Amino acid sequence: MRVRTKQILSISGVALLLLVIAFVLWFDWNMLKPYIERQVTERTGREFTIRGDLDVNLSLNPLVSVEGLSLANAEWGTEQPMVAVDKVAVRISLWDLLSGDIVLPELSITRPRVLLEKSMDGKRNWDLKKEEKKKMELPQIGQFTLDQGKVLFRDPKTKTDIAADVFTDPAVDAGELPLHVAAEGKFTDLKFTAQAQGGKIMSLADKTIPYPIKASAEMGTTRASADGTIKGLAEMAEVDLKLDLHGEDLSALYPVTGIVIFPSPPYHISGRILHHDTEWSMKGFSGNVGNSDLGGDIVFDTGGERPLLRGDVVSKVLDLSDLQGFIGARRGPQPQDTPAEKKEKKESMKKQRHRLLPDQEFRIDRLKAMDADVRFTGESIRNKELPVKHIVSHLKIDNGLLTLNPVNFAVAGGNIISNITINTRPEVPKGEIKVDVKRLQLQKLFPKLEITKNSAGVIGGAIDINSHGKSVGALLASADGNFGLIMSGGQISKLLLEVIGLDGGQIIKLLFAGDKNVPVRCGVIDFDIKKGIMSSKAFVIDTTDTKIVAKGQISLAEEKIDMKLSPKAKDVSILSLRTPIHIEGTFKDPTILPDKILAIRAGAAVVLGVLATPLAALIPTIETGLAKDANCRALIASVETPAKRAAGVKDKKDEDHPPASQTSRSK
Repeated sequence: MRVRTKQILSISGVALLLLVIAFVLWFDWNMLKPYIERQVTERTGREFTIRGDLDVNLSLNPLVSVEGLSLANAEWGTEQPMVAVDKVAVRISLWDLLSGDIVLPELSITRPRVLLEKSMDGKRNWDLKKEEKKKMELPQIGQFTLDQGKVLFRDPKTKTDIAADVFTDPAVDAGELPLHVAAEGKFTDLKFTAQAQGGKIMSLADKTIPYPIKASAEMGTTRASADGTIKGLAEMAEVDLKLDLHGEDLSALYPVTGIVIFPSPPYHISGRILHHDTEWSMKGFSGNVGNSDLGGDIVFDTGGERPLLRGDVVSKVLDLSDLQGFIGARRGPQPQDTPAEKKEKKESMKKQRHRLLPDQEFRIDRLKAMDADVRFTGESIRNKELPVKHIVSHLKIDNGLLTLNPVNFAVAGGNIISNITINTRPEVPKGEIKVDVKRLQLQKLFPKLEITKNSAGVIGGAIDINSHGKSVGALLASADGNFGLIMSGGQISKLLLEVIGLDGGQIIKLLFAGDKNVPVRCGVIDFDIKKGIMSSKAFVIDTTDTKIVAKGQISLAEEKIDMKLSPKAKDVSILSLRTPIHIEGTFKDPTILPDKILAIRAGAAVVLGVLATPLAALIPTIETGLAKDANCRALIASVETPAKRAAGVKDKKDEDHPPASQTSRSK
């Protein structure tokens, strides 16, 4: 009886197993499709459909395959669906499943198409239905195959439309990168192409493992290549990349990086990019911008209210012309510009061709987009026209408040130290400029002029103005303040004075006998500035030989000069046509003309030479030398105090109370 019972149970077990096997073999797995579709739709908030077959091939590692998957796009999306996949096949390890682990020895996805897009108001189609977040570990995946994948990204606000082909190459060696990406389209309305190779795609799920990547990209005229590792690719948790970057204009990087950089000439920069937490850094970078070399350390921190750029940048050899974009100089059409932009820039350059002061408006939106704290040093200057040795500056930006304190140029053996503030927070930006001119040596100011090489003297002074405007030119055109320069003592070429005074007799004498220096009693230049008009209050250069007095105006608004220099001799001279000299015209094209009285004196000499005797022709050219010494003490006393302090001249109250009179700018 017991034996028969065992036989019955065995037969029943085998029959049940056969029934299960038969059920599995003949079960229509498509019957599960509605349940799966309903579950995914409820969890995502988007309609999910399976248009093809759902099939299971049983084994110890059963193979599950499903065809025709799609997930609907957002209602505002440009097209449907958001995700479409021709086929997904996955093999599951039953032994691992019985122990509670999900292991997928194989996973393959065929012809997936993913559309990621933003709306004009910033909505993202990949923001699905929010559910209570549950900690979920991704399964362990062995061999992964991605075949003929396509990823699209569209953002109409930034005029970006990119299509990327994505696939894996299972035939590559273990040490190679199996993931391949090739993208093209438009990024911020510029032509964009990119190629990249990456490691095993499933290792991206492990944020603790550095994911190897090699990539190169072109956007407009900007080209970049990178090689290194990334942890947690989606969040960019940690980045360590060698970056090589070159292009036509550094400011073109703003749409990609969010870092505001002034327009520049062509550049090539390389370095190591590191990222951790909220900081992106490029330490020890090097390269060239235009004719200048560049290197140093920069850090871009995105963790604050606004991104903050910190840096210490050094140029061993700086070409000052490479800084034109920083002060707002207009640039002509660039290769990456659209036809409309090229036309607009050509018209803009035509308007600017007669002007010298930059009139390109400040990019206020960019100045408010990030903060900055950057120190810059130009160790030597490549500029043969100017006697500038080096520059040290410190730039800060705080929510649209830009300060350059200081901008210190080493010039002609002295310094020109500026403290510049531009506040773009108001609707019309406000500016404040304070400049100290300290101990400039006269003979070094004009290195190319042989006639000034033996001159001597120290020049100092100050500029102090307040203004408003949307460009550097507009700020100067609305300026109110004062400008003063003082030279006390020294000596200057006598030949130079005689050339200025058109003293033919003295010029001939000095050319044959040799030049000599004349002591300078004082030199004072003092301008009052109102609404961009510089009016001379005092303009005197007084030597023991000649006194030069000037009067007139300089318009910063119209960039015009209207000055009259009157040389007055202190000695008697024959063959002198000494007459006032007019400096007129524009900053870009000034003209120097003798006064009309010169023609009268020359005409009188001709008439007397014809009607009387040849000696009578010299009468109009005789200079009696009745000029008196200038009151240097009074002239210097009339100049504003900041200029006197910069020139090293003490006020009476400074002598009485020296400690209290010191200011931070005079130190």
